[in-house]
Amino acid sequence: MRAYFVCFFAPLLCTCVRALRKGGKEERRTGSPWRPMLLLPFFLFTLTPFLTAQNSVELIEALDDADTDGERYGILYDLTGELLESTRKEDRDLALTFSKQLITTAKRLGDNQLIGPAAYTLALAYRNVRDERNTDKFMAEAVDYGMKAGAADLIMLAVAERNRLATKNRNYREAAAISQRALDYFTQNGDDRSLSALRAQLEREQAALQRRKREVERETRDLANEVNRLETEKDKLSGSNQQLQGTNRQLAQENQVRNKQLAESADELEARNLELTQTQEEKAAIERRVLETKKEIQSLSREALEQKAIANDAREQLMEAELVKQAAELKAERQTTQLYAALGAGAALLLLALTFFSRFRVKQRSAKKLALANDQLEDARQQSDDLLKNILPVHIAEELKNTGKAKARRFAEATVLFCDFVNFTKTAERLGAEALVQELDVCFKAFDKIMDRYDGVEKIKTIGDAYMAASGLSDRKSLPNDITRAALDMQRFLQEERTKREQLGLPFFTARIGLHTGPVVAGVVGDRKFAYDIWGDTVNVASRIEGKSEPGQVNISESTYHLIKYKFRCTYRGKVEAKNKGLIDMYFVDEELVGVT
Repeated sequence: MRAYFVCFFAPLLCTCVRALRKGGKEERRTGSPWRPMLLLPFFLFTLTPFLTAQNSVELIEALDDADTDGERYGILYDLTGELLESTRKEDRDLALTFSKQLITTAKRLGDNQLIGPAAYTLALAYRNVRDERNTDKFMAEAVDYGMKAGAADLIMLAVAERNRLATKNRNYREAAAISQRALDYFTQNGDDRSLSALRAQLEREQAALQRRKREVERETRDLANEVNRLETEKDKLSGSNQQLQGTNRQLAQENQVRNKQLAESADELEARNLELTQTQEEKAAIERRVLETKKEIQSLSREALEQKAIANDAREQLMEAELVKQAAELKAERQTTQLYAALGAGAALLLLALTFFSRFRVKQRSAKKLALANDQLEDARQQSDDLLKNILPVHIAEELKNTGKAKARRFAEATVLFCDFVNFTKTAERLGAEALVQELDVCFKAFDKIMDRYDGVEKIKTIGDAYMAASGLSDRKSLPNDITRAALDMQRFLQEERTKREQLGLPFFTARIGLHTGPVVAGVVGDRKFAYDIWGDTVNVASRIEGKSEPGQVNISESTYHLIKYKFRCTYRGKVEAKNKGLIDMYFVDEELVGVT
């Protein structure tokens, strides 16, 4: 079977590949509506009876015997198609491996009409292993090559899959942008069928985006109302708590006064009970005397009784007068005691009122002093926070405030910027020390303002006449577009300064700027004078890229170029020798492409 494939289908595959290339060139030369991709279904249809009879093992064996890239492409295409339909995990892993070989083979052939289906196949393999990032990446590559080859069906399939992923991740703006790009392409190329389908899909995505926007606005309003309600309840609870504390203090004071009054009343009652007991004892003694007298009267004679009676009457009158006198004295003592008690209570109340008033005035003065101290403390804390945020990135400053330290972190895709002045030593000799420092201060302050205009771009440090900055030092993934704009702004500022100083006949600065993207480690070093810095080979390569730049130019590495090439027009410089790094592909950034979204 392998010999049959080699003898029959290999020449047919080569013929189809040559026809595809020739048809593509003919279409570009004459503008004919003929599409070379029409041969690809014919080629696949011709291979179908043979490949249906082969299993995966036979196809892999046939792949080992393939002599040309055209043969390998045909076998790999059908092998990956068969493996993608399988439900076994081993077959999905094999499909991913052979799909990578398929796109590599297609790129060696250099035919856009073969690279597009290969990229689409690799994206499907990544989708089977649930790798959404690479699925979207190679679907985008399939769209690019499909547009170059004019493959409308391939474009529609890849765009639909990218829209599905974006919608799944609730990224409706990206989904709309993907559809809009395809719509623009079909509008320019006049494909009415695909254009209608894309317009309908774009309308659905825009409607979904509007629904999501309304949902977000509604959720934001609900959250704001809830926050306001909670703040109101918090204020009410705070006021009620303060009122309750004041009531508790007032009740405690009233209880102390009442307890004191009760204690005084108990003492007075005890004294009265003692007096009453003494009076009752005296009355009982008198009654005993009366009884004894009656007994004596009965035993005496009439005369003695009369004499005794006269004496007893006199004695009783004396005793009654004594009792009246004692009652008057007791009443006078009670009135005096009550008067003294009333005077004491009034004095106590006056003293208590004076004490409360004094404490109230002391509390007022203490509250004013405390409020003033709190305001001063808050001002000092705000100044400290502002100074810390000016020295360190915001998230690092917050981490230092909360935990007292900042852990070193690794960032897989950071972009490092180096700027160095050309002929700095000679210019310094012409300017003098004070003028040199003043001019450096003007340039570095302007650079700082440029960095502040772009979120995600952090100034790292200055080293003599060199200026260092970086982007991508956060958890949010971002492209190095802003730091590239900052580099162009720095060169524009230096060019404007040069024009001004040339008119005045003064020396001026020109600078080289270099950018490189790669992994770095960032953190804070030192215990007292904090210094935020980054380390790694990416920093060294960025320094070498800057050293190979030219005055007035922004020089970037290949890794940075692949991330910004859709936003900026760049000029390829070729492979440039860098110290201790070998040959590196370098590019000059010319300008930002206007209108690119």
